Amino acid sequence: MLVNWNGSHPGYHVLFFTNGTYLGTATSKYYGYTTVLGKTKNTVSVQYRWVKPEDALCCPSGGPTVVTYTLNGTTVTAQGQFPPDPDK
Repeated sequence: MLVNWNGSHPGYHVLFFTNGTYLGTATSKYYGYTTVLGKTKNTVSVQYRWVKPEDALCCPSGGPTVVTYTLNGTTVTAQGQFPPDPDK
């Protein structure tokens, strides 16, 4: 989901559903430069990149890092390293 924010690049939330029930977002905060790389029946792999202070907005050099989310019943767990907090 594209998020309207005051940042220099659009922010995105990844939303999780199972059997029509909303489970929540992948992260509590939205991030720019977010890409869903792939999925299976029970997993979703998301790539995060971020802009470092010396970067042009077109070319983030932070990352990439990949987080794999796994659905187990109605619980989603994450494995991988998240990007730095966008508000810090």
